[in-house]
Amino acid sequence: MGALRLEQDLAQHVRENMGVYFFVALLFTVGVIFGAVAVKALTIEQKAELMEYLNLFLRDVAEDGQLASQDLLGQAVWSNLKTVGLIWLGGLTVIGLPLALVLLFTKGFACGFTVGFLVDEISWRGLVVAAAAVLPQSLLLIPAVLMVGVGATCFALFAARHGIFSRRASVAQPFFSYALFFVVAAALVVVAGLLEAYVTPVFMRTVTRLVV
Repeated sequence: MGALRLEQDLAQHVRENMGVYFFVALLFTVGVIFGAVAVKALTIEQKAELMEYLNLFLRDVAEDGQLASQDLLGQAVWSNLKTVGLIWLGGLTVIGLPLALVLLFTKGFACGFTVGFLVDEISWRGLVVAAAAVLPQSLLLIPAVLMVGVGATCFALFAARHGIFSRRASVAQPFFSYALFFVVAAALVVVAGLLEAYVTPVFMRTVTRLVV
């Protein structure tokens, strides 16, 4: 009964906020497109510098395959938790929603730029490297960012519409519902960090031996 109730509530939430889901997904997608297009704006010197760094990284991975997984785990989880947390806080404060949306766009931009640069510079090999280096964790990170982005937008709009901060009795239920978005997104970020630290390096070692 509990699982059925949760499924019904989730389906109702999606139906009632379909416009928000579409807007958040569109904003992220536009960020990805802008990131990919921005690669074309790089100067020859900037591309050369980035390629030099990329080639060094790929050689290091292919030759010794030594990646500090624990350090990588901490960095990946902390970096993505900060992004998710700032988006969540942006929705919580209501006035911080524009900043939350900018962060959402920026996350999409970073994804688009990374994949776009790899494909632009090393063709099909770039697509293979991008799939190995970005795809595993992105399968969880992108849903986490989109989820908290939707939650932030819905909460900010609800708070602005109903003025919940002016009536203490009406705050608890919306807040705990909104907090659930962050808890689920944070859990996805942690799992994505584990993938990035312990699974992605294995893929990278395999791929770099083929493309370097």
